[in-house]
Amino acid sequence: MKRILLLTLMVCGILTGCGMDKVTISEINLENSTDNVKSFIENVENDEKGTGTGIYIYNDSKGHRYLYLNQDFLDDGKGFGDIDIKTDENSINIYLNDISISEEEADTYKLYKINLKGDYEYLKVFKNGEETHFGGIGA
Repeated sequence: MKRILLLTLMVCGILTGCGMDKVTISEINLENSTDNVKSFIENVENDEKGTGTGIYIYNDSKGHRYLYLNQDFLDDGKGFGDIDIKTDENSINIYLNDISISEEEADTYKLYKINLKGDYEYLKVFKNGEETHFGGIGA
């Protein structure tokens, strides 16, 4: 009986420990972000508009990152599509897609909050399966 209890506790401990390094991403409204994030986005829109990939990341000291996508990310006739995030031992990979839409459906931006648990050495971003780069990084 003790062995079964010990085995159960070990399995629960392993499963709990494995779940600790999970990275989550969720879409948020600009109004619900911090003043620092709003200031970063305002600077991007004033200084970077039309000059980059349209993919920006803001590093928050609380283990959060904010991913901002603007119209520069989109090709003509495209809208914001799916987003997925995957991790491996030392990197976070963000997969972004665009989709065909009509003009009436077009969003002007997307803002995502990424919650990090653990340390990662690399942060990579992919658009429609191809690796690309961030248009700007803020902290």
